[in-house]
Amino acid sequence: MEIELAELLASLRSEINRARLEADNQDVKFRIDSIDLELQVAVEKSAEGNAGVRFWVVSLGGKATAKSTQTHTVKLSLTAETDTGDLVRTGDDVSDLLATN
Repeated sequence: MEIELAELLASLRSEINRARLEADNQDVKFRIDSIDLELQVAVEKSAEGNAGVRFWVVSLGGKATAKSTQTHTVKLSLTAETDTGDLVRTGDDVSDLLATN
């Protein structure tokens, strides 16, 4: 199964948005400060009509079959925020309850 990096990020964005919407009427919410992803990606350079470089997320048990494909580890640190720049909340921020005195 081929999953483009852009498709993976779009799915992640959709899931975070769904969690945010489902938390609207919840008593407990969680603030997303950081999302850290470590992915194995295949980098494919094509010499065909639409020449360019494409990034494919390598799934478990998957293998790259293109002739000029290399696999790399990509680490992404993301911060989820709304279109107004506010941090995404999927529940109450309980970090003050967890802080050590």
